[in-house]
Amino acid sequence: MLCHKGPVQAMAIDRSGTYMATSGLDGSLKVWDIRNFKALHEYSTMRPAQSLDISQRGLLAAGWGANVTVWKDALVAKVDAPYMKRLLPSTAVSDVRFVPYDDVLGYGHSSGLSSIVIPGAGEPNFDAYVANPFETTKQRQEAEVKQLLDKLAPETIQLDPTFIGRLDPRSRDQRQLELLESKRDQYAKDKADGKYLDNEVKNKMKGRNSSAKRFARKRLNNIMDLKKLNEVENAEKAKLESEAKRRKIPESEKGALGRFYDEKRGTAKSH
Repeated sequence: MLCHKGPVQAMAIDRSGTYMATSGLDGSLKVWDIRNFKALHEYSTMRPAQSLDISQRGLLAAGWGANVTVWKDALVAKVDAPYMKRLLPSTAVSDVRFVPYDDVLGYGHSSGLSSIVIPGAGEPNFDAYVANPFETTKQRQEAEVKQLLDKLAPETIQLDPTFIGRLDPRSRDQRQLELLESKRDQYAKDKADGKYLDNEVKNKMKGRNSSAKRFARKRLNNIMDLKKLNEVENAEKAKLESEAKRRKIPESEKGALGRFYDEKRGTAKSH
């Protein structure tokens, strides 16, 4: 589609997808009917428009040089003069955009970002089922799901009418029992086929469970048991000797030298 004699600088399409506006390096601004690819109207600017935008109500905005120009009803008919103009001295406009559902036009330039009020630019009555500017997170999620379902073919989301009749009537215990029996049958079948061999040669192990390590641990345990047994016997012997020393000897066993016997044992009483 040949739009201009020179390179195309900017392009904008209205929300209905019927009209398209283009600007070229030749300084012309054209309005096209996309349905038949024909130019409807043509406007001219002193310098090539760097940015174009079409509002929800059909207003056409163009940013060229240091100027922002807005045409009203410029898509359906040829207008003689712009609807609004804005001059920005010593600046260069780079981009223009209408705010949805609001009468505001924002434009960027070499000195920053600015905005002006354009009466009648935004759609006052919005359709919440098409685009809701105040939608919540849940509403947005539901809209995304609806759009996804609209893209899918009906046969991919149709419910199988025979699915309900194919429900498993068995209880949970019955299913587990049948599963266990099937596993046993499979194991018996695999064993009969030679999958599980009892005389299978195992790899020699060089780690903790090797035969040498097991023998060494057993021998160490035996040594520890003998040491522990000797310690217990010595403790019992010492305990008996201590009890014998603390035992009180009757006078009949002391004899004539009983006085010296008590002194020797260290149990004599001080006089």
